[in-house]
Amino acid sequence: MYGPAVVAAVEEGSPAEEAGIQAGDLIIEIDGEPIRDMVDYYILLADDVKHRFLVERGARRFDADIDIGGSEPGLSIRTPVFGRLLLCDNNCTFCFVDQLPSGLRDAVYVKDDDYRLSFLQGNFITLTNLEPEDLERILDDRLSPLCVSLHSTDPELRERIFRSRGAARALDNLDALLEGGIEVHVQLVIMRGVNDAEHLERTLEDLAGRFGGVSSIGVVPVGMSRGGRVEPPASWGFDRESSLRLLEELERWRDVFGGAGPFASDEFFFNAGLEAPEADYYGGFPQAENGIGLARIFRDWFAESSWRKYLPDTGCENTALVTTPIGSWALSGLGLEETGAGLIVCTNSLFGPGVNICGLLPGADVVRGLGGSAGIERALLPAVALDESEAFIDGLSLSEVSRMSGVRVEAVPVSGAALVEALWRSG
Repeated sequence: MYGPAVVAAVEEGSPAEEAGIQAGDLIIEIDGEPIRDMVDYYILLADDVKHRFLVERGARRFDADIDIGGSEPGLSIRTPVFGRLLLCDNNCTFCFVDQLPSGLRDAVYVKDDDYRLSFLQGNFITLTNLEPEDLERILDDRLSPLCVSLHSTDPELRERIFRSRGAARALDNLDALLEGGIEVHVQLVIMRGVNDAEHLERTLEDLAGRFGGVSSIGVVPVGMSRGGRVEPPASWGFDRESSLRLLEELERWRDVFGGAGPFASDEFFFNAGLEAPEADYYGGFPQAENGIGLARIFRDWFAESSWRKYLPDTGCENTALVTTPIGSWALSGLGLEETGAGLIVCTNSLFGPGVNICGLLPGADVVRGLGGSAGIERALLPAVALDESEAFIDGLSLSEVSRMSGVRVEAVPVSGAALVEALWRSG
C-alpha cells in the first residue's frame, strides 16, 4: 500500500530542484512518514514549514530538505496512487472492461475501485470493495467529494447486477458516508428491462428517503459495445421510445431532489432526438465528466458572443472537424458550416455503433473517415479521444493517424474558444 512516489518532472528554479530532486527519483517518506498516495502527500505538505524528503536514486538514499514557504515544491508525481491500487472484485453483468476487445493499451483493462481515485480524479466506485479501515480513513481525512456507482438500492437486484457478496454491504457504506458528512455524487447505469421502470422508481424513492442528502444523481445508459470479449444483450439498450419514456420518468422526480437532479446523460437526449436541455437543467453541472451536460456546456461556450463573433466567415474549406454521431448532434446549428469546414462523422468500428462518445473513438476510424474525404488537408479532433501520450483507444498515435491518412490531424480541447482559435488557424 505504501510508496514510493515516482517524480515525473521538476520545475526549473523550484524548491524541489534547489533541494537536488530530479525526475525519476523515488520519494520514500516525507518528514519520516511513509506515503501511500497523493492524499498523504498533500496532507503532509499542508503547512508552510521545511519538509524533509527521503529520496532514493538508484542504489543511494538521501535526505532532501524542501522549504515550501507558502508555495508548491515544484515537482509532479507520475501516478496519484503509490504502491497497490485497490481493484474491483465485482463481476458486474455490464462491466465495460469485460466488454473490451483484446489488443488495446494495457491501462484500459485495469478494473480499479479505489476510493482515492474517486476523491482525486472523480472516478466512480462501487463501495462493495471498501474495507472498514478504508471507510475510517475517508471519514477521518474528510475525503470529499466521492463519486459512487449505485445502479439500484434493491439488495437482491444489486447482487444480480454486481454479482458480489459485497453488494448489500455497499449500502451500509453509503449510509456511513452520508452520516459522516461526505459529499456523494451517485450514478445509476440503467439497463432496459433490468433496473429501469419500477426498479428505478424504488431506487429514486430510497435516494429521497434512506439515502437523502446525496449531492447529485446522474442517470446514464449502459454501454452497448459489440465485438468485444463480452457483449451485453441488445434488449438492454435504449432506443428513441424508451429514452423518451425514461426522460419523462426522471422529470417527475426533479422537484423532489431539487438541484441534485436526477440528471439524464446526453446520450438519452441524443437517442430521443431532442436538443440538449438549457443550462439550468443541470444544477451547476456536477456530473459533466460523466457525460451529463457536456453538449450544453460546449454549445453555450461556443454561442457566447465573445467567441461566436470571431468565427471565420470563410477560408476553412480544407479543414474537417472529426467527431462521432453524438458529437455531430452537439455541434449542430452552431453555424460551423459557414466557415467552409466540413464535418466527418465516424461510427465506432471497434465497439460498435452503440458506443459513439468521442473519448472512445479509435484512430483507425479517423483514418478511414479522412481517407474518404477529398481536399482535406487538416483535421481537428476532440482532444478527449487521446490519452496523455497522444494515443487513441486502439493504440494508434496522433502522428500515426496523420501519416496513415495523409492529413495533418490536430487535437483541440473541447471548448468553444479552442475550436474558434483552431478554425482561425485554418481560415
